[in-house]
Amino acid sequence: MTNRWKSVMIFGAGLNQLELIREARALGLVTVVVDPQPDPPGKAEADHFCRIDGDDYEATKAAAVRYGVSGIVTGQMEKPLRLMARLAQELGFVFNSPEVTRRCLDKWLMKQALLAHRVPCARGFLLKPGDEIILPEGMSYPVIIKPRDAFSSRGVYKCENRAAAEAYIAESRSFSSTGDVIIEEFLQGKEYSVESFTFNGETTIVQFTEKFLTPYPGTVEVGHLQPAALDLATRMEVSAVTRKALAALGVMNSASHTEVMVTKKGPAIIEVGARLGGDFIGSYLTKASTGMSMDRAAVEIAMGVAPYCRPSSGAFSMIRYLELPEGKRVEEVLPADDIMSLPGVVFAAIFVRPGDTIMPLTHSALRPGCVIAEAKTKEHLLVRIDEFARLLAQKIVLK
Repeated sequence: MTNRWKSVMIFGAGLNQLELIREARALGLVTVVVDPQPDPPGKAEADHFCRIDGDDYEATKAAAVRYGVSGIVTGQMEKPLRLMARLAQELGFVFNSPEVTRRCLDKWLMKQALLAHRVPCARGFLLKPGDEIILPEGMSYPVIIKPRDAFSSRGVYKCENRAAAEAYIAESRSFSSTGDVIIEEFLQGKEYSVESFTFNGETTIVQFTEKFLTPYPGTVEVGHLQPAALDLATRMEVSAVTRKALAALGVMNSASHTEVMVTKKGPAIIEVGARLGGDFIGSYLTKASTGMSMDRAAVEIAMGVAPYCRPSSGAFSMIRYLELPEGKRVEEVLPADDIMSLPGVVFAAIFVRPGDTIMPLTHSALRPGCVIAEAKTKEHLLVRIDEFARLLAQKIVLK
């Protein structure tokens, strides 16, 4: 892809899309970046920037036609996927179909597809507004409740009994576009994610990620480590169930982030995202541990080119999200440029601003900041990430 006249439309210009824009430009593509915000971080990196509301299909289509776009791509985002699938179908771009996209965004349709193809996953049922919480025969507490179509751990809780489920159900419903909530069996085990891409129906596994969560009842992610400490046999089992899940959902052309619970009975699918992994997993984290850019792979797929998958690094990488005292007010946020210059720091960001209050971590958007580190050994990495997180937290002055 060296033809400078080819262009790609990138949805989103936030921190999670910066590397995507850069990789597209490195491939010699003209970048047409769309975002609803007037001045997002990626605006300065784009060849062409269009401020377009996320649900404005006609304006998005007009921009794609005006700039002669040859493909479309996004990074670590779910909101634009339905619009993108429709646009791809109408203009002939490489993308998952609208039906597949809907199935990957609707957790109930996803579960039905997985069960129909006998992919191991948690059993569950759909609770519509006004329905009473009654577990079906063979299902018992504890359970997981979650909105039918939310993201970033919003409204997801482990409930030890019916009273707990009733206490959290209204909040969970508030994050669902339909008010529908899924109640499913709690899978006992260790949670991981699989970073992969699928091109023309063939899936390539790139990396395994170990997750670190807040204590239950919440399930907010506060850290990710690569590569996950899985033996070869378990990696093969997880890879097999991941490929089976992607095939069951009909994923043909996209990066993917598959959440898997490794239980005593074997791996079971939690959810599948037909997109790059969030929390900077699809950008900085995986590139630091493997040497391979998932962002570049996503752009190549969008342009109809098979990604080149040849990991060139065997390093360890980790992202740590800051956990600060709840209820404290942010008085000042100091510059963190000195932390970015430290050996082993891949990326660091602070998300709170002066005047903000540190809230309980009930979902991912409430995390105050993060740092990503890399090292040649896991032991060195863990020492580094602790120190870097401590230094970053000191940049947030609380009162």
